Amino acid sequence: MSGLYEQIKADLGYLKMDAAAQMFATMAEQARTEDWSHIEFLARLVATQATADRDRRLAARLRYARFPYRRTISEFDYEFQPTVDPKLVEDLATLRFIDENRPILFLGQPGCGKTHLAVALATLAVEAGYRGYFTTADNLCRTLVRASIEGNLASKLKTFTAPTVLVIDDVGLLPIGGTEAAAVFFQVVNTRYEKGHPTIVTTNRGLPDWGTIFGDTVVAAAVLDRLMHNAVVFNIKGPSWRLREHNGLEIAATNPTDKASR
Repeated sequence: MSGLYEQIKADLGYLKMDAAAQMFATMAEQARTEDWSHIEFLARLVATQATADRDRRLAARLRYARFPYRRTISEFDYEFQPTVDPKLVEDLATLRFIDENRPILFLGQPGCGKTHLAVALATLAVEAGYRGYFTTADNLCRTLVRASIEGNLASKLKTFTAPTVLVIDDVGLLPIGGTEAAAVFFQVVNTRYEKGHPTIVTTNRGLPDWGTIFGDTVVAAAVLDRLMHNAVVFNIKGPSWRLREHNGLEIAATNPTDKASR
């Protein structure tokens, strides 16, 4: 019997079912002692392999997405940012915005939670099996302008246009550097719009200021035309999380006895 077990284990490894191969002998013994049926044993063995494959593919998609950190919707503090509608966020968390090709714009000052929500929604999409990707506006433009100079713009564009969900962070934090940079930014947004792939944008600048950001009111208007069509817009008017934490540390430092007395 042990020889048969080894043969099955080897065959599972040959079929690249490594998780099932590793667990086969242990599960076979458990099946014998707990009197599993053949179909129950097979179902559990296949489930072990399927879980391992799903976890591996999710890990690969998360690496590809290049999120700066992991964030979840449940971690967001709505009491600190009361201008954010939790029902609207929860509706977006169903991922219907993907099928409906609804862009999402988060407006607000630095540190108010824009990137947290953008990354959390994109992470949900990746966990559901979609491809996601994160970039800053500055990195997107620099990468594509360099690709244009090197003659591989068409292939490099796919980095930003192929994923189902793209997060473009910090639009307006740094100027869009010149006409060519503005043009490649438009190409990304327009291509995604035409393909039906939603884009999530965070910005600390009001939309009327985008002409200044891009250095061209016509290009800015064309970008906003694609981004605003059927869009969900959050205008977060609350303070900075980082300033709150900084102020909290300062208060703790100036009142050390308060913390000790609690």
